[in-house]
Amino acid sequence: MPKLNLIGQQRELITLAEEHGYISPLVHIGQFESDCKLLLSEEDMDPTKKEEFSVENLSKAMKVDEETVEELEQVCSPSSLYCARESEVINWDSSELIPKNTGLVTLEHWRKSAYHPEKGKPVLLRSKYNEIDCELRARLETIKVKSPEDQVSYPNVVLTVCVNFSKNIRDYKNCSVDFYALGSQKLTKLRDKIPCDFDLQPIGHFTDNPNHPTDIKLKDVCPSSFFLIENTFFNDTRPPCIELSKNILKWAKENETSVPENCNELSMGDCTFNDLKLRLGYPYLYCHQGNCEHLVVFKDIRLLNSSDCQSRSAYPIAVSRAKFRTFPCKLCNLYLPKWVTRNDSLSTDDPTFFCDNCFKKLHYDRQGNKIGDFIAFPHVNICTLEY
Repeated sequence: MPKLNLIGQQRELITLAEEHGYISPLVHIGQFESDCKLLLSEEDMDPTKKEEFSVENLSKAMKVDEETVEELEQVCSPSSLYCARESEVINWDSSELIPKNTGLVTLEHWRKSAYHPEKGKPVLLRSKYNEIDCELRARLETIKVKSPEDQVSYPNVVLTVCVNFSKNIRDYKNCSVDFYALGSQKLTKLRDKIPCDFDLQPIGHFTDNPNHPTDIKLKDVCPSSFFLIENTFFNDTRPPCIELSKNILKWAKENETSVPENCNELSMGDCTFNDLKLRLGYPYLYCHQGNCEHLVVFKDIRLLNSSDCQSRSAYPIAVSRAKFRTFPCKLCNLYLPKWVTRNDSLSTDDPTFFCDNCFKKLHYDRQGNKIGDFIAFPHVNICTLEY
């Protein structure tokens, strides 16, 4: 059976997305801001001025009488949108509670898909689609401006940037994180906010000494990274980083590997988002730790408004987070793993994950001497990543 041409498949998917309008034409972020200045007044772009949605103002804006506005407010109120027993849905634990004979096809499909063959009884399955992270959204309202210099100037572009993780069924339910970034910020600000467990991996020889200090992380040893956006490498040139793009282009030339024409190399510390030309919905690349790759998708561009966080230092700010599938220690099946072993003669799995207590009691005697053959590393729990 011939191997699948994954690169060719990706190109076909991108072409299909462009044909259906899922990918926008090339957009210059700074030009977008300039165009908004021509179309909107300074008062409209001021995020510190909140418009009062009074009945009188709405009546003038909609060009209807005030009685009609009051009627619409009552009819369109969120409280009038609830169906019978809808408030009880969050407490349902069985598909048997789904109303029957309603004539609604959606409910019938829900009932059929809710049967769990392993548990042998109908259970409610959670939605496969992304859910709004209420905790992170609520955090935006609690962040206050620290000083006049911390106040975001206007007009300012806000970009929604989606950073994806490698799809791993064991680790991730939802493998992406959304950030709000300001157009006036440098790309290094986003690079420093992207969470990845590889960056936090401790460095050292832990097999013979599990008490080895864990203060030196992989990001301290290998800090170099780059964004690849529209055939331009944006390297992190802050010391002691090296320009990875030079090594990549040199290797490609020596191995006669094709690369995009007219590749440019810039420093992400010298470029802001306003300097970029990009396409919304198009997958770009963020690479660090040599070969740890994340797809980066710019999902939306808009102006800062009064409901946004006004503290400049808070950006880029995460508004959603990856959802992880946690798994317990191999032995106790109770606590989260703190260690991972490879080629472990005391285990049938490779790799094997242990909590701190089980790992040390199984692999070391009372004097702290190693028992059996194995290689051990501290395990960075991806649930502890900060956003």
